[in-house]
This record gives sequence, C-alpha cells and structure tokens, in this order.
Amino acid sequence: MPHSHPKSATSKQAGWKRPFLTKLPSPVALCIGFLAGALGVTSFSPFNFWPSYFITIVVFCWLVLTSDNAKSAAWRGTAVGLGFFGCGVSWVFVSIDTYGHVGNTISALITFGFVFILTLFWTLSSWVTWRLVKIFTRIPPGLIFATSLLAFEYARSTFFTGFPWLLPGYSIQTSWLYELLPIGGIWLTSAIVVLTSSIVTSCTLSRHNHAVMIAIVLLAWLGAAYLQYFPEQWVKQTGQFKATLVQGNVKQSEKWQATTARSSLEYYESATVQHLDSDLVVWPETAITYLYQQIRPHLSQLNKLLIETNTTLVTGVPSFDKEKNTYYNAMWALGDGKGLYYKRHLVPFGEYIPFSSIIGPVLDIFGMPMSTFSPGGAHQGLIHVGKWKAAPFICYEIVYTDQVRDLAAKSDFLINISNDGWFGASIGPWQHLQIAQFRAKETGRYLVRATNTGLTVVVNENGKITDEAPQFKRTTMTTTVKTFSGSTPYVKWGEWPVVLLMILCLVLSYGINRGSKPSDKR
Repeated sequence: MPHSHPKSATSKQAGWKRPFLTKLPSPVALCIGFLAGALGVTSFSPFNFWPSYFITIVVFCWLVLTSDNAKSAAWRGTAVGLGFFGCGVSWVFVSIDTYGHVGNTISALITFGFVFILTLFWTLSSWVTWRLVKIFTRIPPGLIFATSLLAFEYARSTFFTGFPWLLPGYSIQTSWLYELLPIGGIWLTSAIVVLTSSIVTSCTLSRHNHAVMIAIVLLAWLGAAYLQYFPEQWVKQTGQFKATLVQGNVKQSEKWQATTARSSLEYYESATVQHLDSDLVVWPETAITYLYQQIRPHLSQLNKLLIETNTTLVTGVPSFDKEKNTYYNAMWALGDGKGLYYKRHLVPFGEYIPFSSIIGPVLDIFGMPMSTFSPGGAHQGLIHVGKWKAAPFICYEIVYTDQVRDLAAKSDFLINISNDGWFGASIGPWQHLQIAQFRAKETGRYLVRATNTGLTVVVNENGKITDEAPQFKRTTMTTTVKTFSGSTPYVKWGEWPVVLLMILCLVLSYGINRGSKPSDKR
C-alpha cells in the first residue's frame, strides 16, 4: 500500500495550486475512494440520481491528481473501482450463488475476481494519467484524466468481446444530456460526463487555461437543453402494427426440467392463440427449451394458424448444427415471418467459458455447470415480420453499440428477447433495461423487449417506455409498435465524432497553454 506523503507532488509541479486535502493519509484516501465509487452506482437504474456519478468522477480525479506517485494513484483508482464495480455488478453473485451450486464462498470469490478484472481498467487509467500529467505539463491535468479514463473504458468495452456495462454515459438518463444520444451515442454522453466532472477538479488544482474544456462542456449542455425543448426529428415514421409480448415467468431452477418445459410451451401456445389478432407475438429468450430441430414439427399446427391470420411469432430457442456438432442460442420467426438468428455475443460463464481449456477443469472441481453454446456468425440477416424488418438481439447483445448500429440502419424496429431470471430481484435487470433504452434512443427505433420474468417493455424511438409488464408475473402485454426509416447521426458516423472531439480538445488546450508558462501564474 502507498504511504502518506509529506507534500503532494502536485504542489511542486509548474502550474499547480496548493489546495487543501492533498495530504490525505493513504487509508483515508482509499476509504474515500471506495465510498465515492459506491455512490456512483446510484446514478444508474433503478436509482437514477444522475449527480452521484459526477461526484464519483470529481473525487476519482482529485485522488489521482493529488497522488504522490504513480503507484499511489493506481491504488487510489483501484479503491474507487472496487467500490463502483463491487456495488454495480453485485448481481453477478446472485446468479452464481443461486444457480452455480458452488456455495457462498466460491460464488463470492468468483464475483470478486470479476469485479477485480473490471477494476483493473481504472487502476491502469489512474497510473497512466499520473505519468502523462508529468510529461504533458501544458495540457490541463483534468483533460488528461478524462482522456485516459475514456480510453480505458473503451478498452473495457472491447477487450475479450468486452463488457460495456455501467459506462459513464448511462448515468445521465434523467438529465438533458440524454438528448445527445442520437448525435454521438453513449460515447458522446460519456465524454461530456467525464469532462464536466474533471473540469471541476482540474480548475481547483491547476492554473492551466481550461477555456477549451469549458467551452465544449457548456456547448454540450446548452445544446442538450435546446434539444430537450425543441427536439430534432432524425427519423421518419413509416407505419405501425399490433404486437403482443408473452412473459412466461418460469423459474430458472425449473426452466429446463421436462415437466416444466411441456407446461411452459403449452402456456406460450395458448397465449399466442388468444392473440392471433396481433401482427406480432414475441416469446422470450429460450422460451422453448426443446431444440429447434425437435420442436419445429410440433409447432406445425400453430404455424398454420399464424399464416392464416397473418401473424408472426418470434421466439427464443436453442438450435443444434449436426454437421458442426455445435449448439446455438437462437431467435426464430415463424408464421407470417421468417428468419433464424444465432446469438453472436455470448455471456461469459453463463453461455460459454473463457479459456475453457484452463478454467473448465477448475470449475469441474467445484461442480459448477458449464454451458456449451457457440457464437453465431458476424454477418446474419434480419428477422422478417410480415412486410417489416426487425433487428434481432438476444439478451445482452443489446449493449454492443456497433452491432446495434449496423443492424438498426437496415431495420424498421428492434427486437430484444432476454431471460433476466438468472439475476432475480437484483439491480441487474434494471441496468440491462436502461441500456436497451439507450439503444432505442441512439438509433431512433422502437424496441420490442420480451423477457421471461421481466422487465418486458416496449420502448419508443425517444428511449421512453410506452408499455411495461409487471415483473415476476405470468402475463401478456398487447401494444402498438411504430416503424421508422432513416438514420440518426450516430448510426451514420458512430464514435468517430467523439474521437475527433477529444483530439481537438487536447490539441487546442495544448495550444492555448503553450503561449504562457503556468508557473508564472502562481
């Protein structure tokens, strides 16, 4: 652990003020960091108190920039990360402990390991920030912190397929910044959140000229406020149809049992027959627990009824490729629709085991069950619903912006089927729903989301929930879904505008600070 230092290195560096709280003893700094990290979780669903995350980043930036050395900065960043991810993804423990059958201790260790891996990105960001601040003395330290954190958050979102959960931009759903999503997506809102927070710390700690950072942040907030009251119509409505979502509420512990599988299928079939006046009926992820190849003949009579009434049924179903000896988690359309989509992004430890040749034997020792699904191909077609085209996403595939952008541009609306029953009454399903709402807002498309235990919803093109079924209740929900054409700026351009914005901010900030010596301002 780093030791408390007699005098912060920041107070010696050119352009730095001598603010209070730069001589915090290490244990105190680490405790503050952990608590600040935990506080940030309350900005996300289901709490949605957006200022909390800003406070977290202000404290995070302060602790890193006032560290005596890079090692101390890394430890402080680790403390913040452990508090944030430890509370933010605590729902992982619920799944492993309830369905992994390995006991509380092993479940806690696996959860801590997962949290620690996520925290490492903040640890490295803190270490890199402290090093770069010492090298690039003409750039405001808060801007270096913001750039480093965003870069490592992007790495966290892509490394080993990535885990783009609890990104900074998701904290602002109830603020004006939510209106920026169609322009720059989650990475634009993330950049503005981090820049806004780091400015507070940087202006307090350093004598650099922060005019560029302040101008960009003010422009973003004012632009978002304008869009809040004078919204821009990026897409055009092309039609609408009637949809029924079926929520089976099957207990995860019983879902794959033979007797439950039969009764569940009977319920889903019965609910569908009662809603043949709908254009679309959606069942959740793996609502059918029989293989696609086995169940297809059994549903021939239902398929005939669907065709006669011009109704499309979309359901989740496992599929088996005999030639490849491979199982897939699939989405299947029948009746008046067509398409078979294989899930591309599988859930680590839920649907596949990373480095299975190494980790698999270890999990076998503890008796933890392992899934055998394989990922589908990168280039798959859309799901056809009558004359409409739907972009398909299974479970947490909806969190991957590149995949959603690519398919949304070709579709009339989005379909997301999921089974959040793995996570019980934890905050996990709420965070998942929040992310799904962001995808609808970014793409300007309605989102039809059917789940096993909830949260089953329909989200409009503005990211607002129009209809919602009660959680943990067997029910159906019938609603109207609107279709849209056209692309938002974010769908067209992706993250490039955000990258260029950060580069421009760095270059201009360096330029205006180059003409004067910060040390002369002391």
